[in-house]
Amino acid sequence: MSRIVIVGGGAAGIELSTLLNKTTTKEDSIILVEPETHHFWKPRLHEIAAGTFDSDLDTVCYFTHGARHGYQHYQASMTDINRDNKTISVCGAADGVNYQLDYDYLIIAIGAVSNDFNTPGAQDHCIFLDSANQARQAWHRMSFILRAGDTRTVNIVGAGATGVELAAELERVSRKLQRYNGTPLTINLIEAADRVLPNSPEKMSRKVQQQLEKNNINVLLQTRISEVTDKGMITSDDRTLDADVQFWAAGIKAPDWLNGIGGLAYNRINQIEVNMNLTTTVDDCIFALGDCAAIPQPDGSFVPPKAQAANRAAEHLAKSLGGFLKGKPLTDFIFKDGGMVVAVGHYFAVGSFAPGSKMESKFVLHGLLIRRVYDTIFRLHQKTISGMFTVSRLMLSKRLKAIFKPNI
Repeated sequence: MSRIVIVGGGAAGIELSTLLNKTTTKEDSIILVEPETHHFWKPRLHEIAAGTFDSDLDTVCYFTHGARHGYQHYQASMTDINRDNKTISVCGAADGVNYQLDYDYLIIAIGAVSNDFNTPGAQDHCIFLDSANQARQAWHRMSFILRAGDTRTVNIVGAGATGVELAAELERVSRKLQRYNGTPLTINLIEAADRVLPNSPEKMSRKVQQQLEKNNINVLLQTRISEVTDKGMITSDDRTLDADVQFWAAGIKAPDWLNGIGGLAYNRINQIEVNMNLTTTVDDCIFALGDCAAIPQPDGSFVPPKAQAANRAAEHLAKSLGGFLKGKPLTDFIFKDGGMVVAVGHYFAVGSFAPGSKMESKFVLHGLLIRRVYDTIFRLHQKTISGMFTVSRLMLSKRLKAIFKPNI
């Protein structure tokens, strides 16, 4: 009998908790440590911030889901690891009580947060979208702004997937609400690189930027922020970008509190260093996956911080660890990138489906159909954790709900 403790209920954590129940024995126990009560798919946090997310149909309650899928949810946060005693220290999210939790195998899947690169004022004056709670706070702020009436300005730092999708969604909401005398928004999307989506194929970047500019979003490239104030942002060349609301969606790193815990090895952005089989480099009983882990690949590269990588790592570890508990060796995780899809509004998306190939330009597609592919990726995540019947029921309910109730 083994006790498996999973820390973090994001895309990797909840999928792993669900799938391990199918690959382990009834004698093994699975515990998920996560401070939130409900699971939100992180690539859709921008919809919460814009007020278009359907929390009734697109969230999962850990308590009831765990009861149906064979794991127990502890609503708490990990604060320390004692590798000698095989315990973790956790703090209850509701009562703040600290206690110890035993494990035979510990799996860390806490994801990553935005990296402000120690920019002065960023933490004090910017909204981050690293958790559902932050996204809800963002919507409270935006809800007030969108009712104000006069034109307001929004600054968004970082033109990666999160920044692009947030800018497009806020623009759509502002435009739709103007029929009710809502607030027109001026949106500045600020990027230090020379193109949006700097880690994607160039053709994809061009198509996304064209769509953003078509939607009257100001794309400011090769613009670095040196300071953030309560009134706006100051660039490295001393320009001032005034704003009423400011978001920071640039860069990634594992949370600062993780670095140093348990005497594990960490890289410069706080990620846990692991082997290709996802065990940490200093302890074979501790695993890490998702954005908080630096997972090496045979060619010397590392697995990129993508939701699809976290999902596939969870599927892999569920099979690998399940087999290991039955006497088989652990297997290496080799990631094959399937591309990326970025939503630019509710009816348009751009996708790259052959990254790194010499013919990549032929596989950059865009339009309403690709937007439906974007939605399908989320439905596949739901299918993994809840099953096809539940997903079909949710899709039907959502269609019916859209007929009778606006989605904003």
